[in-house]
Amino acid sequence: MRSPFLYFKNFIGIGCRKLRFLSAFSAGAIQTFDKLHVEIYKKGKIKLGSYNQNRGNLYLVADGGELKIGDHCFFNTGTCITAAKSVTIGNNCKFGNNVVIVDHDHDFRNKTDSEFISADVVIEDDVWVGAGAVILRGTHIGKGAVIGAGSIIKGKIDPNAIIIQKRSTDI
Repeated sequence: MRSPFLYFKNFIGIGCRKLRFLSAFSAGAIQTFDKLHVEIYKKGKIKLGSYNQNRGNLYLVADGGELKIGDHCFFNTGTCITAAKSVTIGNNCKFGNNVVIVDHDHDFRNKTDSEFISADVVIEDDVWVGAGAVILRGTHIGKGAVIGAGSIIKGKIDPNAIIIQKRSTDI
């Protein structure tokens, strides 16, 4: 059980972020965040549902995009979510250690410019994402899907799918 002091500390922390970012940041009731890092740039927005929690560092970045997280989600240590366009996470989702979610990447074909290519990321309700997974732009993960540890995901994942990516160990 978490100490009452932690709830008070989180209440104050969420309140300070609301004041700092004004309408660009909103959060529902009772957030139990331990080391929450929030960055909002270029009219980005972050909206947190209610009763979310994390263990260790959680990085939320809205760099011109919109990041929406539903209710009752859990983020383990080192999760990093960056939205340049749109990242939407449903209710009751669980994320393992060091999960990375990004809705953009560099256009490596353009040699003269460092522009980003962006596409929405949608993670529906009741999804579990294992440690070290990376979810890339243009991904839609269906309700109840399980993403195995270390997986790199791009594209459409069907509801209730179990994704395990094996890698060759030949040297």
